[in-house]
Amino acid sequence: MRKFLTIICILSVLTGCMKINEIQFQSYAVGMGIDYQNDEYHVVLQFLDFSNVAKMDQGKSDESSPVWIGEGKGKTVEDAIIKIYHGIQIPVNYDQISVFVFGKSVLENRLSKTVEALDTNFNIRLTGWVYGTEEPVEKIFTTKVPFNYAYTNARIVQPEYMQQQDSSIPALSLQGLVYQLHEKTKTILVPSISTNDAIMNHDKDKLPVTIFNGAYLMKGAKLKGHLNEKDLKGFIRVNNKSVRSPVIFSDRNAGKEEFVQIELLNPKIKRMVNKDENGIQMGLDITISAIVRESSKEILSPTIKRQIKEEIRKEVYDGYLKSQKIGGDIYQFEDYMYRFMHDDWKSSQTSGKFPILNKKDIHVDIAPLKSINRINAGIDTPLNNRK
Repeated sequence: MRKFLTIICILSVLTGCMKINEIQFQSYAVGMGIDYQNDEYHVVLQFLDFSNVAKMDQGKSDESSPVWIGEGKGKTVEDAIIKIYHGIQIPVNYDQISVFVFGKSVLENRLSKTVEALDTNFNIRLTGWVYGTEEPVEKIFTTKVPFNYAYTNARIVQPEYMQQQDSSIPALSLQGLVYQLHEKTKTILVPSISTNDAIMNHDKDKLPVTIFNGAYLMKGAKLKGHLNEKDLKGFIRVNNKSVRSPVIFSDRNAGKEEFVQIELLNPKIKRMVNKDENGIQMGLDITISAIVRESSKEILSPTIKRQIKEEIRKEVYDGYLKSQKIGGDIYQFEDYMYRFMHDDWKSSQTSGKFPILNKKDIHVDIAPLKSINRINAGIDTPLNNRK
């Protein structure tokens, strides 16, 4: 009897599962877009139709996955979000949010305040990826993913996945942006995106998709400008987060133009900042692997290596000059000096003369250069160093 009473007492103080919100009774926000127009925040929340996703077989539906958009305007970010709550009807769950898209007006004038508002909102996770755009944010969130995959399979939601095939601007999380935003010497590259309906078609119907088109350069929470992917080609090829980038060389042989397709893989870049009696010299040491993917002529290894090195050196230096022109520093030389050579950095700030990178101080090492074994494409063989 005593044991029975003891069990009853224990059960009476144990808590049960109460007020559980089931999946179908919540709205799952997977993306948030923020713009600033006419002295108001314009917030767009993208919702996933979870009932449709739950019916998918092997991650894919036999019909297009619908996207729901909620829009609200207000004097603050939270005020705009509350306007969406007025019409959403069911509670909003932010656990799946994975994309934050900022309009150009936010990047220009309101980024610090906007990021602070998101950082202090305990419902919103900071692990989502950050992008900038000049297009309406609702247009970004209504693009499609080919083969009827859900929007959660879009490249901007999983940017690191496609780096294996086509490397672009390194992904930036909202948490990473928060950490770096007020570092006065740090140049932040916020990937920029736009829409394009000229690449993919569903039968004969154009399919609008989201593409990367460059990056916005931020420094000290201020927008310095925008560089497109062509401007940043060298940076994309050699940054430590790059995996694969293709490059084409052309050569005229007997009046006919020949092309060589090279695949650049797994680069490693290191800043070199040295001080001697001549002052401070800055340089870049770049090590990268290369594979000859396609060629219509016989290739000499030393010749193609020289071409690759010169092309990479040119592209890296062009990107440095273009970022410097708008007040950016994509290779983070100033930040390096600020942290490890602070007295020299202060002297440079006082004199207004900051050390510059010279093209001759960009060193590129191709290690190794390989060709594809045409009999067994799964095996790479070193290219013969024929003279």
